[in-house]
Amino acid sequence: MKKTVLLGALILASGCAGTVQETPEPANAGNVEAVQVIPAMPCSYSCMQPNGCMHAAEPVVLKPRVVETLKGSYHKRRCCPDEPALPGQEDITYVPDAPEIYVISANRTVNSMQKEAAAFFEQIGIMKVYIDEAQPKSDDLPGGTEKGTETLKNRFANMSNIIVTPTKDEADYVINSVIDWFDTPTKKVPAIKYDLFLNEKSGRVIGEWSEIIHQAEGDRSWW
Repeated sequence: MKKTVLLGALILASGCAGTVQETPEPANAGNVEAVQVIPAMPCSYSCMQPNGCMHAAEPVVLKPRVVETLKGSYHKRRCCPDEPALPGQEDITYVPDAPEIYVISANRTVNSMQKEAAAFFEQIGIMKVYIDEAQPKSDDLPGGTEKGTETLKNRFANMSNIIVTPTKDEADYVINSVIDWFDTPTKKVPAIKYDLFLNEKSGRVIGEWSEIIHQAEGDRSWW
């Protein structure tokens, strides 16, 4: 399912402590001993008023992640809560391999590219294209991103008007993919955003296609 996403930037002001608000002297007050100075409320949030602050909005976090837990074979006895676990027998949490995510994403983005850029491909004719390696933007993505790159190479190699080259120097265009977590509105299921770029050899981006792949709620499958 193709998704178009527009993400806004949240910019928080910082450093409100130390500001002061001066109460101006009334016009008819005559001589006064001193101007009243109200100390600023010290805090680390963005200031909304000169003498006060409010909590900043919670930052957008890309979550949840995909992790699995391998249960250990050793459990502490109820009688001995302080007993240390045996080496190598504790639960192990790890990021699993999920190459199917990237295969699905690569196929869908290529389908979108073929549909939306059909006129461009017809006008160019035979194209020499280099498929670059995928660029994961987070180090805790599920393993298997190379399967997406392999899928791209196979798809483009089977197109009659495209020649996939082994090096960038031989190509007229470069196709690269960028992968990262995507923040779903419900924050209940993991999702991954797969961006596909068609670039000229000079680096200028000609087109961009994106797919959002979700994990089914209560299931391990992706769609």
